[in-house]
Amino acid sequence: MKDTNVMIKGRNINHVFYKLVDKFAEVGKLSQINGSKYLELYPVAIEIENPLERCLMVPNRRNNIFSTVAETIWVLSGSNKIEFLLRYLKRADKFSGDGETWRGAYGPRIMNKNGINQFENCVKALKKNENTARACIALYDPVLDSKYKQIDVPCNNWIQFYIKNDRLNMNVVLRANDLIWGFSGINFFEWSVLMEIASNWLGKKIGEYNHFVGNMVIFERHFDRAEKIKNFKNREDIYFKLKKYDDLKVDLQQISYKKDLEIFMLLEKKFYMGEIDVKELINREADIQSNFLKYCLRLLLAYMSFEKKNFEDFFILWTSLNWNVLKICSLEFLIRYCNKYSVSHSVVGRLLQDVEADIRYFLKEKSVI
Repeated sequence: MKDTNVMIKGRNINHVFYKLVDKFAEVGKLSQINGSKYLELYPVAIEIENPLERCLMVPNRRNNIFSTVAETIWVLSGSNKIEFLLRYLKRADKFSGDGETWRGAYGPRIMNKNGINQFENCVKALKKNENTARACIALYDPVLDSKYKQIDVPCNNWIQFYIKNDRLNMNVVLRANDLIWGFSGINFFEWSVLMEIASNWLGKKIGEYNHFVGNMVIFERHFDRAEKIKNFKNREDIYFKLKKYDDLKVDLQQISYKKDLEIFMLLEKKFYMGEIDVKELINREADIQSNFLKYCLRLLLAYMSFEKKNFEDFFILWTSLNWNVLKICSLEFLIRYCNKYSVSHSVVGRLLQDVEADIRYFLKEKSVI
């Protein structure tokens, strides 16, 4: 019997993702439950040396960076209602027991668990004692999550922040994790954003991110995709090739983040409902203190406009965004979207009009353009 105990270490999300795909091919165990096949590794320990390099850019992965950003903001807002999420993650209702909420949503459990903001408590604990091991967030609730037939039971169970060598580190523990839709689709991105917020509030540099999984899987629906990912890899990582563009900081402040997120959600909904136009949006977003949230708001509403084929609004919002790795990943998705849905060549031409040569070269290497 193969020993599947797995320890993976890499610089960023792209490095460890490739190593995990290779490890599944090498020692993954084929299993089955309720007639569904999956490959599994157990247990798995992952260390990421630079958690700020959180954007996945891997050929054939076909991830939607807009969904990742939207779900991250949604978690930070403390919501469990999927109305917002469905606009960016179309399958969100498939994981809902009532069609309206995610019962196991992380946002309420982190930001308002029985009236307790566990995230703020972690920061307070570390400000009081930098050597404490008590800066923890409990996501699994045995009172709520022990019923076997529930659709939505948290996979991420526990988070810890700790300071070593004057850097903020993070541990996340999971009972199970889907490599494709879970770890690489949302989990690392959302937790690294939370980590960056905490590091700013504490005035500490970012340390390492550790991800411990009891059972990591690739489901049968992704077997072919995983094989293509393994066989057609990027020769160069986006954070090496285009490192000059990595300059978007997560700058939510402790004094204003709750209000900022309320305004973000309000403006996003008003724009979706057609109650405000692009001009009013840009005027009213000035009430948001965080430049990161302003950027993400324009990015998501650009995507919304693109899907609605309102290309005039799309290009107003899109061209207002500075180039960084997040925007490059967004461009890669939009080009794939254009190819899949036969969007007009004129739109694709405008998308690529002001793209720098080094970005074009990287996307060509990734077989996007």
